[in-house]
Amino acid sequence: MHSSLKKAFILITLAFLGLFLATFFTVRIALSGHTGPIDKDYYEKGLNYENVIAEQKEMILKGYSFKIDSSLLSSGVLELKKGKQNFAISLEKLGQPVSEANITLKIERSATDKFNQSVQLSEKKKGIYQGELNIPMTGVWQASLTAKTPEGMYAKGYTIQVVQ
Repeated sequence: MHSSLKKAFILITLAFLGLFLATFFTVRIALSGHTGPIDKDYYEKGLNYENVIAEQKEMILKGYSFKIDSSLLSSGVLELKKGKQNFAISLEKLGQPVSEANITLKIERSATDKFNQSVQLSEKKKGIYQGELNIPMTGVWQASLTAKTPEGMYAKGYTIQVVQ
């Protein structure tokens, strides 16, 4: 066999060995970082989807809404700072404050659930709910506010732009 043909076979063998090793380590890294579904009961929530939408529409018709400090809003996007901060919102029904609601703020990143957190807000004044939030990094986050009242559950989602 000619020496150039031997070199070609050796080169091809090394290339396939390199591809095999790269694939092996890629799969190993992917499997070690897998977190599974974020909501463990996602299937049950999906079965109840139509009821949740109907309840949400009913709560909007009753006049429920969240009010956020307008200095934090820019073009419909909530702007917050990186790090620890107090976050306050008000829950209203037809412009009147709503007391004794159970309000949860959940923030999450689209790419990973590593930094997801849920904060239970407590009522400071009638209809004003506050909690401490710690956002570890800048970028775009998704937030959902959920209020449970005796009349039902009201939820609203927001996009958060976290700046330095």
